[in-house]
Amino acid sequence: MTSVHILLPRASADLLPAGLLPDSPRRHTLRPSRFLWGATAAFVVVAAGSVFQCAAAYAGLLSGCVAALTVTAALATAAWGGERRRPVAFEIGQDGLTTWDRAGNAQYRRIAGCAQWSDRLLALTLVPAAGRPASFLVAADAPADASAFRELAVRARRCAQEHL
Repeated sequence: MTSVHILLPRASADLLPAGLLPDSPRRHTLRPSRFLWGATAAFVVVAAGSVFQCAAAYAGLLSGCVAALTVTAALATAAWGGERRRPVAFEIGQDGLTTWDRAGNAQYRRIAGCAQWSDRLLALTLVPAAGRPASFLVAADAPADASAFRELAVRARRCAQEHL
């Protein structure tokens, strides 16, 4: 039996901390997803337009514009903060994932739930050893390696079925 080493593409220096390099063939880097950014931008635009319509009907155009700009700034700030908290790398384990944040801190979490939207988006529920469950969204364009998304989807479905 021979051993095969899979070379992962180098991530840019701003995505990975200095001590976190993809040295394991099972460790996959995550890059920002264009799909999730587009969905977030569409949500912000629709929410700001809705607030403008409601506020402008009651208080006038100037108040509607101020309310829409306030909502846009608040939602954009929340989206940016959420993106900064997202893991930058993950490693698929036996029944869970090890994720790394931007500071290089690793955390192992068990996969408790899985929902897959076609071949575009994977929503996982991850449960740490102690604490609350957390959701983890992985778009198909986020992993640097395309096969990592399929591998994660298969592993997540198997782990989620065990918890039913």
